[in-house]
Amino acid sequence: MQTMPPAAEPGSRVAPRRPALTRLHSLARHRLTQAALALAAAVVLWRLAGTGITGWAVGLGMDEQRGALVASLLVVLGASGAVTAFGGRAGPARSGALLGLVAVEVAPFLASAARSGSTAGLATTTVPLGWVGQPLGMLLLGWVAVTAGAALGGLLRTDLLGLRARLRHDRRGWAPLLAGVALVALVALPAATTALQDGSLSALYGYGTSPSEPHPTAGHPRPGVVAVMKGARHAPAGHLDRIRVGGRDVDVYLPNGYGTQLSTDYPVVYFLHGYPSTETQWLSGAQLPGVLDQLIATRVVPPLIAVLPDGNGQHTPDAEWGDTAHGDRVETWLVDSVVPAIDSGYRTLGASHRGICGLSAGGFGAVNIAVHRPDLFSWAASYSGYFGARRDVFKGLSGPANSPALTVTHVPPVLRMPLYLGVGTGDGHYLDNNEQFATELRRLGWNDVSFDVVPGGHGWAAWRLEMVNSLEWLGTLWPAPAEHPTAGPPIDQVN
Repeated sequence: MQTMPPAAEPGSRVAPRRPALTRLHSLARHRLTQAALALAAAVVLWRLAGTGITGWAVGLGMDEQRGALVASLLVVLGASGAVTAFGGRAGPARSGALLGLVAVEVAPFLASAARSGSTAGLATTTVPLGWVGQPLGMLLLGWVAVTAGAALGGLLRTDLLGLRARLRHDRRGWAPLLAGVALVALVALPAATTALQDGSLSALYGYGTSPSEPHPTAGHPRPGVVAVMKGARHAPAGHLDRIRVGGRDVDVYLPNGYGTQLSTDYPVVYFLHGYPSTETQWLSGAQLPGVLDQLIATRVVPPLIAVLPDGNGQHTPDAEWGDTAHGDRVETWLVDSVVPAIDSGYRTLGASHRGICGLSAGGFGAVNIAVHRPDLFSWAASYSGYFGARRDVFKGLSGPANSPALTVTHVPPVLRMPLYLGVGTGDGHYLDNNEQFATELRRLGWNDVSFDVVPGGHGWAAWRLEMVNSLEWLGTLWPAPAEHPTAGPPIDQVN
Protein backbone atom coordinates (compact mmCIF):
# COMPACT_ATOMS: atom_id res chain seq x y z
CA MET A 1 0.00 0.00 0.00
CA GLN A 2 1.52 3.35 -1.08
CA THR A 3 1.91 5.91 1.66
CA MET A 4 0.91 9.43 0.72
CA PRO A 5 2.95 12.36 1.98
CA PRO A 6 1.29 14.22 4.83
CA ALA A 7 -0.74 17.18 3.77
CA ALA A 8 0.64 20.56 4.60
CA GLU A 9 -1.00 22.33 7.43
CA PRO A 10 -3.02 25.37 6.50
CA GLY A 11 -0.84 28.50 6.40
CA SER A 12 2.51 26.60 6.30
CA ARG A 13 5.12 27.08 3.50
CA VAL A 14 6.83 24.19 1.75
CA ALA A 15 10.45 24.83 0.61
CA PRO A 16 10.72 24.05 -3.08
CA ARG A 17 13.46 21.73 -4.30
CA ARG A 18 16.34 23.72 -5.71
CA PRO A 19 17.11 23.11 -9.37
CA ALA A 20 20.49 21.52 -10.17
CA LEU A 21 21.80 24.79 -11.65
CA THR A 22 21.00 26.63 -8.43
CA ARG A 23 22.82 24.00 -6.36
CA LEU A 24 25.88 24.29 -8.59
CA HIS A 25 25.80 28.06 -8.23
CA SER A 26 25.67 27.70 -4.46
CA LEU A 27 28.57 25.25 -4.50
CA ALA A 28 30.60 27.59 -6.70
CA ARG A 29 30.28 30.32 -4.09
CA HIS A 30 32.49 28.39 -1.64
CA ARG A 31 36.01 29.80 -1.45
CA LEU A 32 37.84 26.51 -1.95
CA THR A 33 35.70 25.69 -4.95
CA GLN A 34 36.38 29.08 -6.50
CA ALA A 35 40.12 28.67 -5.93
CA ALA A 36 40.00 25.21 -7.49
CA LEU A 37 38.11 26.60 -10.48
CA ALA A 38 40.75 29.30 -10.96
CA LEU A 39 43.53 26.71 -10.75
CA ALA A 40 41.77 24.47 -13.25
CA ALA A 41 41.12 27.43 -15.55
CA ALA A 42 44.81 28.36 -15.48
CA VAL A 43 45.90 24.81 -16.36
CA VAL A 44 43.32 24.50 -19.15
CA LEU A 45 44.16 27.91 -20.61
CA TRP A 46 47.86 27.05 -20.51
CA ARG A 47 47.27 23.82 -22.40
CA LEU A 48 45.12 25.61 -24.95
CA ALA A 49 47.12 28.79 -25.46
CA GLY A 50 50.44 28.61 -23.57
CA THR A 51 52.54 27.34 -26.46
CA GLY A 52 51.04 29.83 -28.89
CA ILE A 53 51.57 32.83 -26.62
CA THR A 54 55.14 31.73 -25.87
CA GLY A 55 55.84 31.48 -29.59
CA TRP A 56 54.37 34.94 -30.11
CA ALA A 57 56.63 36.38 -27.39
CA VAL A 58 59.70 34.66 -28.85
CA GLY A 59 58.74 36.08 -32.23
CA LEU A 60 58.91 39.55 -30.68
CA GLY A 61 62.52 38.86 -29.70
CA MET A 62 62.23 37.40 -26.21
CA ASP A 63 64.03 34.23 -25.23
CA GLU A 64 61.98 31.15 -24.39
CA GLN A 65 62.22 31.64 -20.63
CA ARG A 66 60.83 35.15 -20.73
CA GLY A 67 58.33 34.16 -23.40
CA ALA A 68 57.00 31.33 -21.24
CA LEU A 69 56.86 33.63 -18.22
CA VAL A 70 54.88 36.26 -20.13
CA ALA A 71 52.54 33.57 -21.47
CA SER A 72 51.93 32.13 -18.00
CA LEU A 73 51.22 35.60 -16.57
CA LEU A 74 48.63 36.25 -19.27
CA VAL A 75 47.09 32.84 -18.64
CA VAL A 76 46.68 33.34 -14.88
CA LEU A 77 45.37 36.85 -15.50
CA GLY A 78 42.69 35.32 -17.69
CA ALA A 79 41.92 32.57 -15.16
CA SER A 80 41.52 35.03 -12.30
CA GLY A 81 39.37 37.32 -14.41
CA ALA A 82 37.15 34.51 -15.64
CA VAL A 83 36.33 33.23 -12.15
CA THR A 84 35.58 36.69 -10.74
CA ALA A 85 33.56 37.64 -13.80
CA PHE A 86 31.27 34.65 -13.24
CA GLY A 87 30.50 35.51 -9.64
CA GLY A 88 33.50 34.25 -7.74
CA ARG A 89 35.20 36.25 -5.05
CA ALA A 90 38.42 38.03 -5.91
CA GLY A 91 40.47 36.48 -3.10
CA PRO A 92 39.91 32.80 -3.96
CA ALA A 93 40.21 33.56 -7.66
CA ARG A 94 43.60 35.18 -7.10
CA SER A 95 44.80 32.35 -4.87
CA GLY A 96 43.75 29.63 -7.28
CA ALA A 97 45.20 31.40 -10.30
CA LEU A 98 48.46 31.95 -8.42
CA LEU A 99 48.61 28.22 -7.70
CA GLY A 100 48.06 27.80 -11.42
CA LEU A 101 51.21 29.86 -12.04
CA VAL A 102 53.12 27.50 -9.75
CA ALA A 103 51.77 24.51 -11.67
CA VAL A 104 52.40 25.74 -15.22
CA GLU A 105 55.53 27.89 -14.81
CA VAL A 106 57.33 28.04 -11.45
CA ALA A 107 57.57 24.31 -10.71
CA PRO A 108 58.52 23.30 -14.29
CA PHE A 109 61.14 26.07 -14.38
CA LEU A 110 62.77 24.93 -11.13
CA ALA A 111 62.75 21.29 -12.26
CA SER A 112 64.34 22.20 -15.59
CA ALA A 113 66.95 24.44 -13.94
CA ALA A 114 67.90 21.68 -11.50
CA ARG A 115 68.41 19.24 -14.38
CA SER A 116 70.39 21.32 -16.84
CA GLY A 117 70.62 24.95 -15.78
CA SER A 118 74.39 25.47 -15.52
CA THR A 119 76.80 25.56 -18.45
CA ALA A 120 79.01 22.49 -18.77
CA GLY A 121 82.73 23.14 -18.48
CA LEU A 122 82.45 26.32 -16.43
CA ALA A 123 82.92 26.23 -12.70
CA THR A 124 79.49 26.84 -11.26
CA THR A 125 78.37 28.04 -7.87
CA THR A 126 74.74 27.58 -6.92
CA VAL A 127 73.21 30.83 -5.70
CA PRO A 128 70.82 30.00 -2.82
CA LEU A 129 69.28 33.47 -2.84
CA GLY A 130 68.50 33.01 -6.51
CA TRP A 131 66.68 29.73 -5.89
CA VAL A 132 64.55 31.50 -3.29
CA GLY A 133 64.31 34.95 -4.85
CA GLN A 134 63.45 33.91 -8.41
CA PRO A 135 60.34 31.90 -7.46
CA LEU A 136 59.32 34.79 -5.21
CA GLY A 137 59.88 37.22 -8.06
CA MET A 138 57.79 35.11 -10.40
CA LEU A 139 55.06 34.88 -7.78
CA LEU A 140 55.18 38.66 -7.31
CA LEU A 141 54.63 39.12 -11.04
CA GLY A 142 51.89 36.51 -10.82
CA TRP A 143 50.21 38.36 -7.97
CA VAL A 144 50.17 41.52 -10.08
CA ALA A 145 48.69 39.56 -12.98
CA VAL A 146 45.96 37.80 -11.00
CA THR A 147 45.05 41.03 -9.21
CA ALA A 148 44.69 42.72 -12.58
CA GLY A 149 42.57 39.78 -13.70
CA ALA A 150 40.32 40.15 -10.69
CA ALA A 151 39.96 43.85 -11.48
CA LEU A 152 38.96 43.03 -15.03
CA GLY A 153 36.44 40.59 -13.54
CA GLY A 154 34.72 43.50 -11.86
CA LEU A 155 35.29 42.72 -8.18
CA LEU A 156 38.64 44.29 -7.34
CA ARG A 157 37.10 47.60 -6.29
CA THR A 158 34.84 45.86 -3.76
CA ASP A 159 37.74 43.80 -2.49
CA LEU A 160 39.94 46.86 -1.96
CA LEU A 161 37.15 48.71 -0.17
CA GLY A 162 36.67 45.75 2.14
CA LEU A 163 40.40 45.61 2.86
CA ARG A 164 40.42 49.32 3.65
CA ALA A 165 37.56 48.86 6.11
CA ARG A 166 39.32 45.97 7.84
CA LEU A 167 42.54 47.96 8.10
CA ARG A 168 40.68 50.86 9.71
CA HIS A 169 38.98 48.50 12.14
CA ASP A 170 42.14 46.75 13.31
CA ARG A 171 45.27 48.60 12.28
CA ARG A 172 47.42 47.02 14.98
CA GLY A 173 46.57 43.49 13.87
CA TRP A 174 47.39 44.20 10.22
CA ALA A 175 50.77 45.84 10.89
CA PRO A 176 52.79 42.57 11.12
CA LEU A 177 51.16 41.27 7.94
CA LEU A 178 51.97 44.44 6.02
CA ALA A 179 55.56 44.35 7.31
CA GLY A 180 55.89 40.76 6.10
CA VAL A 181 54.48 41.64 2.69
CA ALA A 182 56.91 44.55 2.41
CA LEU A 183 59.85 42.28 3.29
CA VAL A 184 58.86 39.68 0.70
CA ALA A 185 58.40 42.42 -1.92
CA LEU A 186 61.85 43.80 -1.09
CA VAL A 187 63.39 40.42 -1.89
CA ALA A 188 61.10 39.56 -4.79
CA LEU A 189 61.13 42.85 -6.73
CA PRO A 190 64.76 42.60 -7.93
CA ALA A 191 64.14 38.95 -8.76
CA ALA A 192 61.03 39.88 -10.73
CA THR A 193 63.07 42.43 -12.69
CA THR A 194 65.71 39.80 -13.46
CA ALA A 195 63.05 37.33 -14.56
CA LEU A 196 61.63 39.80 -17.08
CA GLN A 197 64.95 41.21 -18.31
CA ASP A 198 67.20 38.16 -18.46
CA GLY A 199 65.09 35.11 -17.63
CA SER A 200 64.99 33.54 -14.20
CA LEU A 201 67.74 31.00 -14.92
CA SER A 202 70.34 33.78 -14.86
CA ALA A 203 70.05 34.21 -11.09
CA LEU A 204 70.41 30.56 -10.07
CA TYR A 205 74.04 29.89 -11.00
CA GLY A 206 77.21 31.94 -10.76
CA TYR A 207 80.37 31.74 -12.89
CA GLY A 208 82.79 33.72 -10.81
CA THR A 209 85.42 30.97 -10.46
CA SER A 210 87.45 29.02 -12.98
CA PRO A 211 86.43 25.81 -14.77
CA SER A 212 86.64 22.51 -12.96
CA GLU A 213 85.47 20.10 -15.65
CA PRO A 214 86.54 19.71 -19.30
CA HIS A 215 84.07 21.44 -21.58
CA PRO A 216 82.44 19.32 -24.32
CA THR A 217 82.14 21.27 -27.53
CA ALA A 218 78.86 20.29 -29.21
CA GLY A 219 79.35 16.73 -28.03
CA HIS A 220 82.94 16.28 -29.30
CA PRO A 221 85.98 18.58 -29.23
CA ARG A 222 86.77 20.16 -32.58
CA PRO A 223 90.20 19.34 -34.00
CA GLY A 224 92.70 21.70 -32.47
CA VAL A 225 90.32 23.15 -29.88
CA VAL A 226 91.96 23.70 -26.51
CA ALA A 227 89.72 22.06 -23.91
CA VAL A 228 89.06 23.88 -20.66
CA MET A 229 91.75 22.59 -18.32
CA LYS A 230 90.74 20.74 -15.19
CA GLY A 231 92.07 22.02 -11.90
CA ALA A 232 92.09 25.83 -12.04
CA ARG A 233 90.52 26.92 -8.78
CA HIS A 234 90.92 30.71 -8.67
CA ALA A 235 90.51 32.92 -11.72
CA PRO A 236 91.91 36.44 -11.27
CA ALA A 237 89.11 38.89 -11.95
CA GLY A 238 89.11 41.50 -14.67
CA HIS A 239 87.86 45.07 -14.40
CA LEU A 240 84.74 46.71 -15.83
CA ASP A 241 84.75 50.26 -17.20
CA ARG A 242 81.73 52.27 -18.32
CA ILE A 243 82.18 55.00 -20.92
CA ARG A 244 79.87 57.23 -22.98
CA VAL A 245 80.16 57.35 -26.75
CA GLY A 246 77.81 59.61 -28.68
CA GLY A 247 75.42 59.82 -25.74
CA ARG A 248 75.17 56.03 -25.32
CA ASP A 249 76.51 53.73 -22.61
CA VAL A 250 79.30 51.30 -23.44
CA ASP A 251 80.64 48.80 -20.88
CA VAL A 252 84.23 47.65 -21.35
CA TYR A 253 85.70 44.51 -19.75
CA LEU A 254 89.46 44.69 -19.19
CA PRO A 255 91.30 41.46 -18.36
CA ASN A 256 93.27 41.03 -15.19
CA GLY A 257 96.73 42.54 -15.67
CA TYR A 258 95.64 45.24 -18.10
CA GLY A 259 96.57 47.98 -15.64
CA THR A 260 100.05 46.62 -14.94
CA GLN A 261 101.24 45.22 -18.30
CA LEU A 262 101.45 48.61 -19.94
CA SER A 263 103.39 47.46 -23.01
CA THR A 264 100.82 44.83 -24.03
CA ASP A 265 98.14 45.32 -26.67
CA TYR A 266 94.97 43.22 -26.60
CA PRO A 267 92.43 41.61 -28.95
CA VAL A 268 88.93 43.09 -28.80
CA VAL A 269 85.54 41.36 -29.11
CA TYR A 270 82.29 43.34 -29.37
CA PHE A 271 79.25 41.69 -27.75
CA LEU A 272 75.85 42.79 -29.11
CA HIS A 273 72.81 42.21 -26.89
CA GLY A 274 69.41 40.92 -27.99
CA TYR A 275 66.03 42.62 -27.89
CA PRO A 276 64.33 43.57 -25.65
CA SER A 277 67.38 44.27 -23.47
CA THR A 278 70.45 46.47 -23.03
CA GLU A 279 74.20 45.98 -22.72
CA THR A 280 73.64 44.84 -19.12
CA GLN A 281 72.24 41.58 -20.53
CA TRP A 282 75.83 40.40 -20.87
CA LEU A 283 76.51 41.19 -17.21
CA SER A 284 73.41 39.82 -15.47
CA GLY A 285 72.32 37.21 -18.01
CA ALA A 286 75.57 35.86 -19.49
CA GLN A 287 77.70 36.75 -16.44
CA LEU A 288 80.32 37.49 -19.09
CA PRO A 289 83.08 38.90 -16.83
CA GLY A 290 83.17 35.71 -14.75
CA VAL A 291 83.11 33.51 -17.86
CA LEU A 292 85.98 35.46 -19.45
CA ASP A 293 87.95 35.37 -16.21
CA GLN A 294 87.74 31.57 -16.31
CA LEU A 295 88.57 31.14 -19.98
CA ILE A 296 91.51 33.55 -19.77
CA ALA A 297 92.85 31.95 -16.59
CA THR A 298 92.90 28.52 -18.26
CA ARG A 299 94.36 29.98 -21.48
CA VAL A 300 91.43 28.85 -23.58
CA VAL A 301 91.38 32.40 -24.95
CA PRO A 302 94.05 35.08 -24.78
CA PRO A 303 93.50 38.02 -22.45
CA LEU A 304 91.08 40.19 -24.39
CA ILE A 305 88.99 43.33 -24.12
CA ALA A 306 85.22 42.84 -24.34
CA VAL A 307 83.08 45.79 -25.46
CA LEU A 308 79.37 45.81 -24.57
CA PRO A 309 77.52 48.65 -26.35
CA ASP A 310 73.87 49.64 -25.95
CA GLY A 311 72.27 49.09 -29.36
CA ASN A 312 68.71 50.27 -28.72
CA GLY A 313 67.48 52.86 -31.18
CA GLN A 314 66.44 56.39 -30.32
CA HIS A 315 63.49 56.47 -32.74
CA THR A 316 62.44 52.86 -32.13
CA PRO A 317 63.94 50.58 -29.48
CA ASP A 318 64.41 47.55 -31.75
CA ALA A 319 66.86 48.97 -34.27
CA GLU A 320 68.35 45.53 -35.07
CA TRP A 321 71.83 47.07 -34.73
CA GLY A 322 71.35 48.73 -38.10
CA ASP A 323 70.76 51.98 -39.95
CA THR A 324 66.99 51.77 -40.07
CA ALA A 325 64.14 53.29 -42.02
CA HIS A 326 63.05 55.06 -38.82
CA GLY A 327 66.18 57.20 -38.69
CA ASP A 328 68.35 55.24 -36.25
CA ARG A 329 72.03 54.88 -37.18
CA VAL A 330 73.19 52.23 -34.75
CA GLU A 331 75.55 50.46 -37.16
CA THR A 332 77.15 53.75 -38.19
CA TRP A 333 77.54 54.71 -34.52
CA LEU A 334 79.20 51.39 -33.73
CA VAL A 335 81.72 51.31 -36.58
CA ASP A 336 82.42 55.05 -36.88
CA SER A 337 82.30 56.07 -33.21
CA VAL A 338 82.63 53.13 -30.83
CA VAL A 339 85.43 51.25 -32.61
CA PRO A 340 87.63 54.38 -32.91
CA ALA A 341 86.87 55.32 -29.29
CA ILE A 342 87.97 51.89 -28.06
CA ASP A 343 91.10 51.86 -30.22
CA SER A 344 92.11 55.34 -29.07
CA GLY A 345 91.21 54.86 -25.41
CA TYR A 346 92.59 51.35 -24.86
CA ARG A 347 95.59 49.32 -26.01
CA THR A 348 94.23 47.19 -28.86
CA LEU A 349 95.73 45.05 -31.63
CA GLY A 350 93.55 46.44 -34.43
CA ALA A 351 91.41 44.83 -37.11
CA SER A 352 93.40 41.58 -37.33
CA HIS A 353 92.34 40.78 -33.75
CA ARG A 354 88.90 42.41 -33.65
CA GLY A 355 85.80 40.24 -33.44
CA ILE A 356 82.07 40.77 -33.09
CA CYS A 357 79.35 38.49 -31.74
CA GLY A 358 75.78 38.70 -30.50
CA LEU A 359 72.70 36.79 -29.39
CA SER A 360 69.34 36.66 -31.15
CA ALA A 361 68.85 40.14 -32.67
CA GLY A 362 72.46 40.82 -31.68
CA GLY A 363 73.53 37.72 -33.61
CA PHE A 364 71.83 39.15 -36.68
CA GLY A 365 73.53 42.49 -36.05
CA ALA A 366 76.98 40.96 -35.54
CA VAL A 367 76.94 39.02 -38.82
CA ASN A 368 75.26 41.88 -40.70
CA ILE A 369 77.89 44.40 -39.57
CA ALA A 370 80.80 42.00 -40.13
CA VAL A 371 79.63 41.28 -43.68
CA HIS A 372 79.24 45.02 -44.33
CA ARG A 373 82.68 45.80 -42.90
CA PRO A 374 85.01 42.82 -43.37
CA ASP A 375 87.89 45.28 -43.25
CA LEU A 376 87.09 46.01 -39.58
CA PHE A 377 86.29 42.55 -38.18
CA SER A 378 88.32 39.36 -38.52
CA TRP A 379 85.87 37.05 -36.69
CA ALA A 380 82.10 36.99 -36.13
CA ALA A 381 79.70 34.81 -34.17
CA SER A 382 75.92 34.50 -33.95
CA TYR A 383 74.18 32.88 -31.00
CA SER A 384 70.68 31.85 -32.09
CA GLY A 385 70.56 34.69 -34.57
CA TYR A 386 68.91 35.05 -37.97
CA PHE A 387 70.04 36.30 -41.34
CA GLY A 388 67.20 38.12 -43.06
CA ALA A 389 66.19 41.76 -42.54
CA ARG A 390 62.93 42.55 -40.78
CA ARG A 391 60.67 44.45 -43.15
CA ASP A 392 59.29 46.73 -40.44
CA VAL A 393 62.82 47.90 -39.57
CA PHE A 394 64.54 47.90 -42.98
CA LYS A 395 62.30 49.06 -45.82
CA GLY A 396 62.74 49.21 -49.56
CA LEU A 397 66.24 48.53 -50.86
CA SER A 398 67.66 48.59 -47.34
CA GLY A 399 66.01 45.22 -46.70
CA PRO A 400 68.15 43.16 -49.10
CA ALA A 401 71.18 45.28 -48.16
CA ASN A 402 70.74 44.22 -44.53
CA SER A 403 70.12 40.53 -45.15
CA PRO A 404 73.35 38.58 -44.58
CA ALA A 405 71.81 35.61 -46.39
CA LEU A 406 72.03 37.79 -49.52
CA THR A 407 75.01 40.06 -48.88
CA VAL A 408 77.54 37.33 -48.04
CA THR A 409 77.97 36.86 -51.78
CA HIS A 410 79.51 40.35 -51.96
CA VAL A 411 82.41 39.62 -49.59
CA PRO A 412 85.64 38.95 -51.51
CA PRO A 413 87.23 35.58 -50.64
CA VAL A 414 90.30 37.29 -49.23
CA LEU A 415 88.14 39.11 -46.65
CA ARG A 416 85.98 36.17 -45.56
CA MET A 417 86.41 36.04 -41.80
CA PRO A 418 85.75 32.90 -39.71
CA LEU A 419 82.04 32.69 -38.85
CA TYR A 420 80.51 30.83 -35.91
CA LEU A 421 76.80 29.96 -36.08
CA GLY A 422 75.34 28.52 -32.87
CA VAL A 423 71.74 27.48 -32.26
CA GLY A 424 69.77 25.25 -29.89
CA THR A 425 68.17 21.94 -30.80
CA GLY A 426 64.80 23.25 -29.63
CA ASP A 427 65.03 26.68 -31.22
CA GLY A 428 62.33 26.22 -33.85
CA HIS A 429 62.61 28.42 -36.91
CA TYR A 430 65.95 29.81 -35.69
CA LEU A 431 67.42 26.32 -36.14
CA ASP A 432 66.07 26.07 -39.68
CA ASN A 433 67.35 29.55 -40.52
CA ASN A 434 70.85 28.76 -39.25
CA GLU A 435 70.98 25.45 -41.13
CA GLN A 436 70.00 27.20 -44.37
CA PHE A 437 72.58 29.95 -43.86
CA ALA A 438 75.36 27.45 -43.07
CA THR A 439 74.47 25.51 -46.21
CA GLU A 440 74.63 28.69 -48.30
CA LEU A 441 78.03 29.61 -46.86
CA ARG A 442 79.41 26.19 -47.73
CA ARG A 443 77.99 26.47 -51.24
CA LEU A 444 79.87 29.73 -51.63
CA GLY A 445 83.09 28.08 -50.51
CA TRP A 446 83.25 30.04 -47.24
CA ASN A 447 85.65 27.62 -45.58
CA ASP A 448 85.96 28.94 -42.02
CA VAL A 449 82.43 28.25 -40.82
CA SER A 450 81.62 26.54 -37.53
CA PHE A 451 77.98 25.43 -37.37
CA ASP A 452 77.25 24.35 -33.80
CA VAL A 453 73.95 22.83 -32.62
CA VAL A 454 73.75 22.64 -28.81
CA PRO A 455 71.09 21.38 -26.37
CA GLY A 456 68.46 23.97 -25.46
CA GLY A 457 66.13 26.52 -26.97
CA HIS A 458 66.08 30.28 -27.38
CA GLY A 459 67.53 31.14 -23.97
CA TRP A 460 70.58 31.24 -21.74
CA ALA A 461 70.94 27.47 -21.41
CA ALA A 462 71.91 27.43 -25.11
CA TRP A 463 73.35 30.95 -25.50
CA ARG A 464 76.01 30.62 -22.81
CA LEU A 465 77.10 27.25 -24.19
CA GLU A 466 77.26 28.68 -27.71
CA MET A 467 79.25 31.63 -26.39
CA VAL A 468 81.80 29.40 -24.66
CA ASN A 469 82.08 27.11 -27.69
CA SER A 470 82.68 30.06 -29.98
CA LEU A 471 85.31 31.55 -27.68
CA GLU A 472 87.08 28.19 -27.51
CA TRP A 473 87.23 28.21 -31.29
CA LEU A 474 88.41 31.82 -31.25
CA GLY A 475 91.21 30.73 -28.91
CA THR A 476 92.58 28.46 -31.64
CA LEU A 477 92.53 31.37 -34.09
CA TRP A 478 94.03 33.87 -31.64
CA PRO A 479 96.02 31.54 -29.37
CA ALA A 480 96.99 32.72 -25.93
CA PRO A 481 100.70 33.51 -25.55
CA ALA A 482 102.84 31.02 -23.67
CA GLU A 483 102.78 33.32 -20.67
CA HIS A 484 99.93 35.76 -21.00
CA PRO A 485 100.14 39.01 -19.03
CA THR A 486 97.90 38.33 -16.07
CA ALA A 487 98.79 39.61 -12.65
CA GLY A 488 97.37 38.66 -9.31
CA PRO A 489 97.33 35.51 -7.19
CA PRO A 490 98.61 32.31 -8.85
CA ILE A 491 96.08 29.82 -10.10
CA ASP A 492 95.90 26.85 -7.74
CA GLN A 493 96.02 23.39 -9.24
CA VAL A 494 93.83 20.61 -7.91
CA ASN A 495 94.71 16.96 -8.34
